[in-house]
Amino acid sequence: MVLRIFFLLMMLSPFAAMADANPELWPYVKERLFQDRVINETDFLTITGPRRASSGAQVPITIKLATPIDIEMKNVFLIIDANPTQHAATYQLSKHSQELDLSTRIRMETDSYVRVVGEDSNGKLYMSAIAIRASGGCSGYMDVDDPELTADLGKILIKTQDKFITTRIKHPNFTGLQRDLDSGGYIPRWIVEEIIYISNEEVLLVAQNKISMSQDPYLKFKINADIKNSINIMARDTKGNEFTK
Repeated sequence: MVLRIFFLLMMLSPFAAMADANPELWPYVKERLFQDRVINETDFLTITGPRRASSGAQVPITIKLATPIDIEMKNVFLIIDANPTQHAATYQLSKHSQELDLSTRIRMETDSYVRVVGEDSNGKLYMSAIAIRASGGCSGYMDVDDPELTADLGKILIKTQDKFITTRIKHPNFTGLQRDLDSGGYIPRWIVEEIIYISNEEVLLVAQNKISMSQDPYLKFKINADIKNSINIMARDTKGNEFTK
């Protein structure tokens, strides 16, 4: 279903692979993801990234949220209009991540608007968007037998500095659209689909990922509290493997 919608959207712009980001895709994506809900453009929620990415498989983006005192943000959705699966990730926020400053790396198949949509505790939606030029990040050919792809599978690398926590999880994050270099067949989808950060039995942030997140998924975010206890990280992939740190 998702792929059929993707190909329909791409037909609206037959030279999309060579053209700039297409604003005509958003109404179709918006209807599928949010139906007829009103989305307000705002300046307290922003997304930044390169105008032209050096690699479509590792596009760095940063989401910042300066939540007004009368608003509690519940979810932040990351959306890539022209990707095969437009919904890239959902970040479930807590009281410790309301002043969100989050960086990650995404895959982009072609030039696209990349959007962040925030949902507050009352169900109101807010949005910011940027255009990024990139290509080939979701598909292409890979050597599925390359041992480097699964070496140290699930190993969580972590760094904390100045209230920021940075993690990278060793994982191939196969999109399901990549082809095996030898057989030419599609490599089955296999991604890290959920990462949970917990301290003192309180959830700091939950990241729910789709296929548009990069290989060895990377996440850096600011914690809006003095965390004196250890931080526990729990991740799970689509094969049911669980990784902890």
